[in-house]
Amino acid sequence: MASDTIVRMKIDPATMSETDRPVYEWLHTHFGCVPQNFCRQLRWRIGWEADVEIDGRTQGVLVRGSRGKDVRYPITLHQEAGIHHVMERHGVPAPRVFGMIENPVAIVMERLPGGINTDLIPDSAVRKQVRHAFIDAMAKLHAVPIEEFAALGMNMPRNPRELALNLYQSSIDIARTALADRPLPLVTFLAKWLEDNVPEDRHRAAFVTADAGQFLFDGDRMTGLIDFEVSYIGDPAAEFAGMRLRDTTEPLGDISELRRYYETITGAAIPHKAIAYHTAGFSGTNTMLMWPMILKPEVQNDFIAYLQFTIACSRWSLQGIAESLGIDLDDVAEPEANTTVPFAAATAQLDALLTGWETSDAGLRFHLEGAAALAAYLERCHVYGGPILAADLADTTALVGRTVTTREEADAAVEAFVGNAAPHQDAALVRFFHRWLARQNWLLKGCGSQAYLTETTLQPIRD
Repeated sequence: MASDTIVRMKIDPATMSETDRPVYEWLHTHFGCVPQNFCRQLRWRIGWEADVEIDGRTQGVLVRGSRGKDVRYPITLHQEAGIHHVMERHGVPAPRVFGMIENPVAIVMERLPGGINTDLIPDSAVRKQVRHAFIDAMAKLHAVPIEEFAALGMNMPRNPRELALNLYQSSIDIARTALADRPLPLVTFLAKWLEDNVPEDRHRAAFVTADAGQFLFDGDRMTGLIDFEVSYIGDPAAEFAGMRLRDTTEPLGDISELRRYYETITGAAIPHKAIAYHTAGFSGTNTMLMWPMILKPEVQNDFIAYLQFTIACSRWSLQGIAESLGIDLDDVAEPEANTTVPFAAATAQLDALLTGWETSDAGLRFHLEGAAALAAYLERCHVYGGPILAADLADTTALVGRTVTTREEADAAVEAFVGNAAPHQDAALVRFFHRWLARQNWLLKGCGSQAYLTETTLQPIRD
């Protein structure tokens, strides 16, 4: 049994939108047949599915689009397609790429059989077998000569510093550009810490998927690795940091056991310290790329789903830094309710208007559910926002040593403090941002389909 959580909207070719039509027509022209079961995936990034005929056999295809025209990611979709071609040449199981659509820019690839979430495999021996097959595939991928990926235009690191920062530096640069007019002290701190705490004893370079733990399985068989949009040439230890994040949604079992298995079959050591650094790095990368989308969202996005993931990754990045520093993070007191809405029925009525609309239109339902999640979040902001702001201002006053009275003033003061902070102040800043994020996390409890993220921390890595 596998898990498939994607919501799909079936598309009638007779009434297609201008967004869907070029994809349908490309499939029709390229494969020489009428696409069947054409639908759009309703998820974070736009995508489509269809069935086509290849050599007389029905083949499912997946069309992966971008996250948005204004969203910048470290590699392009064309490079991502090239990565699939390299993997195919070396026998690494992954979807075969059939071609590229240029408008909208999208990759057309094989839709592999099976689903995700190996935790649903009832037999523990089969579960372990599938997870080990994933590690086998990842080890095989790490053995591919990195020059083949460099030929795609991917950056080749020349020393341990570049090896560690190869993904993170580009994400830091993207965030600094995107947030130039609206700096976020948390992002400033994460970027500075990653640049100042590079593990200098790591030298082995390999193709790293980064968002590790993404693979499909069918029965007792691992069918392929998937999703390489943030991949880069770096330290293989980073894969185990990525697995910690993936484990929060698609459990991978004992990651420490998978780490030992990888060390056994490759002979390569994966130290705890390197995993902690890359936990901060990969979680921080997600944070840096997501925060600009929170401050300037695109209208088709599920805002609360993005915000849930952004806050969660921010918390996990701090968890990695705390592990590196060897400090514990205390529980944060829950805020007391003190609503600013004079008539509580107003927010309940808004929810009723959004969720009480019966419709068979999957696209409309997706947007209504996103709006309802946003309404629930705004209600919690009304109820808890005042006490949370007071606590944030008090924390800022204690950190910077002078009184601040508004959120804007507090952000500016913390930004300046982070810019001038010495390494011995890192622990204080980690605890400060931990408290801030805990309160932001509280506001998101119960909001939307990704609300489970408010209850998550990363699986510990055992030595």
